[in-house]
Amino acid sequence: MIAVAHIAAAPPSLGISMVYVGRQDDGTTYRPADAPGSAIGTARRWPETAAFLIVLAAAIGIAGAMYASYDHAPDLLWRGFYHDRNSHYSFGLDLALATRGLEPGWFFSELEKAKVWPPFHGLVLAGVLLLGGIDHRLGVVPSLIGWVMTVAFVWLIARRLFADRSSGLFAAAVAVIFAAASPTFRLISTDVMLEGLGAGLSAAGLWAYLHAETKPDLPGRWRLLALILTVLFFHKGNYWGLLIAPLAVAYATSHWREMATGVRTVWAATNPRTALKATVGSPLLILAALVTVLVATIYARGPMALDLFGRSVSLYPPENLTTLAYALVFLWWSLTWLRHRGAIDRTLGTAGRAILYWHLTPIAISFLLPHRLSKFLWFVGPANNADPNYSLIKGVHFYWTVFADGFHQVPWLAPIVIALALIGAIAIPKLTPGARAVFLFALLAWIGVIVHPQHQGRFMSTWVFAVWICAGTGAGVLLSLTRAWLSPVWRGAVAATLAAALLAVNLAWPTPRAAAVYALQDASGPSDLELIRPYLAELDGAHEVAMFTTFGMSKLFAWVIREHCRCHTIVDDPFIAGVTSREAARALMADRIEHATADVVVTIDAPHSRDESPAFGWVHANMVGIIDAMADQTRYVRGNSYALPIGDATATIWRRR
Repeated sequence: MIAVAHIAAAPPSLGISMVYVGRQDDGTTYRPADAPGSAIGTARRWPETAAFLIVLAAAIGIAGAMYASYDHAPDLLWRGFYHDRNSHYSFGLDLALATRGLEPGWFFSELEKAKVWPPFHGLVLAGVLLLGGIDHRLGVVPSLIGWVMTVAFVWLIARRLFADRSSGLFAAAVAVIFAAASPTFRLISTDVMLEGLGAGLSAAGLWAYLHAETKPDLPGRWRLLALILTVLFFHKGNYWGLLIAPLAVAYATSHWREMATGVRTVWAATNPRTALKATVGSPLLILAALVTVLVATIYARGPMALDLFGRSVSLYPPENLTTLAYALVFLWWSLTWLRHRGAIDRTLGTAGRAILYWHLTPIAISFLLPHRLSKFLWFVGPANNADPNYSLIKGVHFYWTVFADGFHQVPWLAPIVIALALIGAIAIPKLTPGARAVFLFALLAWIGVIVHPQHQGRFMSTWVFAVWICAGTGAGVLLSLTRAWLSPVWRGAVAATLAAALLAVNLAWPTPRAAAVYALQDASGPSDLELIRPYLAELDGAHEVAMFTTFGMSKLFAWVIREHCRCHTIVDDPFIAGVTSREAARALMADRIEHATADVVVTIDAPHSRDESPAFGWVHANMVGIIDAMADQTRYVRGNSYALPIGDATATIWRRR
């Protein structure tokens, strides 16, 4: 008799209870007395369920403490004038205000703008604000939800990798301690950023893949994976890419025989010459190829325009042409699918059909929206803020430093994590189905962020949990080696002692200062909210406000004004950048004021701003030209001025005549 044990773990609907499936020597199945469905099996699930519920409750409690710590001084988070958190909160706030005010036009116009950053985080944030009230202190809640999700799924994934209960529980405990104790991960998850929720969705996707691999013939499990991956894509494309690639490799290496059989079947049933002629000779594909060549030519040539009916029409960047080329290919595929749907479905199999219809199709349709495809390719590609000093060696050094000094309470834990992960990798053949996906995710994601020319510590946040799962797996493997000479009681005692020691180490050391640096929360001084709060009452009733500063522009002003009035006040973003002299800034400002439609104009003159950015020309010596232009113009009348506590700044109110 051969018995095979497959893991899941806490309530059966989550797939986290012990499931035993066996076969007699004659091939018939049997159910042992302690299998699920029997009284003993049900009793044995309760310890697993209780352990998971304890972890979940602890994660929620820690998240509550993290929020309480943030809420003690929430304004200090809003330091960093150009920080992306301003844009992320502004987007979610606008969706919430549009819903609250029953303004569908505003709501869908904001959704349409969500191209570089997809809309999922903003929708979740809008829901939080609608339920909890319009308050920027709630902006971190989606990230905290993601943190709790990550910790919970780290437990479930690590536990699932072992058929042996004690080894699995020890692996899960080690992985969860590393994840929950990580200082940079906690700080990033207490911010209005996409990484916290991105980590939770990535962990959910990895768990869903393992869940599907245990019973690959169940289409519902693959559909669940497909839906989670779709949500992750509409949360942030690069984090989706870091997960989808290792899952594809893991599936291909695990199911290559079935895939090869399917390819041979299709090849045998297809006339290669006819298929090649139908593809290469398709008018739609030929036209798509011509448009693609045109797009490549325009990008190679640079900015250009055509004169049509006396008007100059810009062709650069050719984003609409990119969408056109893609739409032609999409139409060709749609027609091909309609003609051969049955054969395609049979070839794809259970997993392939779920991924095609529940994941790839929604993404493919979204790329038909104008500029969506080109913005996605730019964002995930090397052109996105490329570092001129980039090198692979610098990338390896940078991310190792971030991993050791920021994502761990003490740096010497980092090499221990890697050593345990390597031990776990060696034992992959002895782990449960799909285990290689966890290790591939940790490896390929790490390589991916190193290869990309933009290096930021926060980019580790959505996948570093996989490294901790790998480390927990290594710890579980080491514990399993003691089965030959330790009784179950002693093994449990050893596991509990080691887990307690790891927890004590993380509790004993203070949060490293580097954690805030890598989480981009190391700013000092007053909150940026002080740049606008002193004169907010002066803006009440204004339909449109224009903000001009001597140190650049940010979404900070828009969200503070709209949150204050709970209304759709138009806040112009009159981007003035790249000026090389005071006179150039004055001329640009004069043109903006001449065509301005705002009821109120606010100028902020900050001679010593902490937010100057020479790369964009945002230095006071040049940008003070906007103050000169306001003094010369006559369309707006000068009102009150306010001293601001940042950069010796002065804000002045100007009202249209």
